[in-house]
Amino acid sequence: MNLIIDTSSEELRVILQNNKDYIINKETGTKHLEHLLPEIDRLLSENKASLKDINTYSVVVGPGSFTGVRIGVATIKAFCSVYSNAKIVGINMLDLLSHVIISSNTNINNDFAIIIKSTSTKYYLGIYNCSGKCLSQKLSNREEIGELFENIKNVFSYNFEENFGKQKTKKIILMPGNYVNYLEMKTNKKDFTKLKELKPVYLALSQAEIELLKKENKNANN
Repeated sequence: MNLIIDTSSEELRVILQNNKDYIINKETGTKHLEHLLPEIDRLLSENKASLKDINTYSVVVGPGSFTGVRIGVATIKAFCSVYSNAKIVGINMLDLLSHVIISSNTNINNDFAIIIKSTSTKYYLGIYNCSGKCLSQKLSNREEIGELFENIKNVFSYNFEENFGKQKTKKIILMPGNYVNYLEMKTNKKDFTKLKELKPVYLALSQAEIELLKKENKNANN
């Protein structure tokens, strides 16, 4: 039995997979800290299972909502600290989306880009080659995204469509099966994450981290 959680966006997604027999998906709105544990408990209770029955815990580690990602990662770390025999798979959202694109498109012959909205003017950007290998990931802005279309014709966007000049992104929507298929691929490759290495992927420092670095640099110079 596998448990997959995604708290990286406004939509909370919890998936319980049992021997490929069924996939159960529950979604709520925001306030992930309030809804996540009750949602997991409800799924397990409905299927007469408990956390000790979970073989693999999988969590989206970002990029995405700073607070949401921290909640998801902290929850899985807490579970695995107790149930240490369980395996862990940390899911990079850009890598997951790349896997879905490669799996569902037979006409990807060149590099392509994926963007996830961070703010109204900032985007998480991943660039991949036609085989799905990551070439780069970073936080970008509208101008940079617009310039991408000069060299990269396939620009995919997660859960939204947007025009950049005369070009429009191609919207991707994730289904529960996409998470499960990706986890299966990672499991077959034995590409597991060690507990101590499970951490959020932000691609940019939070304001709190920026202020901390400033303070540390100031102290170092005094």
